[in-house]
Amino acid sequence: MHKFLTSTLGAILALAVITATAHAANFTDTSFGISIDVDDALSKQPVWRDIQYFKSQDKSASLMIKRIYDLSIVEFLEELRSVGYRNMRDRVILGMTGEPVEIDIESGRGLLIPVRGRIRGQQITGVVGAFSGHDGQGFLVIGNAKPQYWDAWDARMKTMLNSVRFVEIDRAAMVRAWEDHLSGKKLQSNLGRGTPAVAPGASPGGAPHGDYYLCSDGTVLRQPGPVGQVPVGQVPGQNVGVQSPGMNQGRGTWHVIVSEGAPYLIVRDGREQKLMLEYEAEDFLLNGKRYIITANNLCR
Repeated sequence: MHKFLTSTLGAILALAVITATAHAANFTDTSFGISIDVDDALSKQPVWRDIQYFKSQDKSASLMIKRIYDLSIVEFLEELRSVGYRNMRDRVILGMTGEPVEIDIESGRGLLIPVRGRIRGQQITGVVGAFSGHDGQGFLVIGNAKPQYWDAWDARMKTMLNSVRFVEIDRAAMVRAWEDHLSGKKLQSNLGRGTPAVAPGASPGGAPHGDYYLCSDGTVLRQPGPVGQVPVGQVPGQNVGVQSPGMNQGRGTWHVIVSEGAPYLIVRDGREQKLMLEYEAEDFLLNGKRYIITANNLCR
């Protein structure tokens, strides 16, 4: 919540903070655990899964910050040397073009590695900053440009990566933000018309395909059917026999945790489900599946 400073003392304190931080990093993310001075020519883009993007207006260059829990610098460098870095989920393929250079960073280790490859089908030349800190903190910062523009961006990318610093990850704030976002909401499966309804978590591979009704009191409703009908995927005698919409009887529970640097929805309703929470631009993802967040009118 934004706090507005209205008193004279508050204004003085605010001015002091602005003065003291005038040369601080212009981008800080306590969920990624990073601060960095981003070049003024690069504008911030919506978060894509566990990646924060910045790109230039003419699309000649971009910067991507990817959170990687418990990143091993040694193993990452060995992988780059042998087969290159391949992340097919995010369509990133990179190979080394030179020797790594140590980055001076407190409370951890950082390497600056020249690379060439493709990101989302676009041929790029760039540099990777690999950073590993305490308590599993880790991320890659990839500064890249189209090959014909790299000479103009080379020094600027390295300046940005040399400004990187670790900041404390605020896991409690991540949990609060997600729980506030999901409380009292229906998470509706977005599989398209004609897809048969199934119970949450009942699809092949454990991916959720049903709807979730998350009540603001921390309980969760099963996917309801007509009054007096056993909910989808439930047999009589499982937890409760028959449930009518709006009844508190037989509800499970839900909450959010942060595990290995990422937020997860925990649903306990007969069994425990651990579902990764992400955004892909404006699309909400639950375990990698698109869901729609709508109003929940069932909780009473």
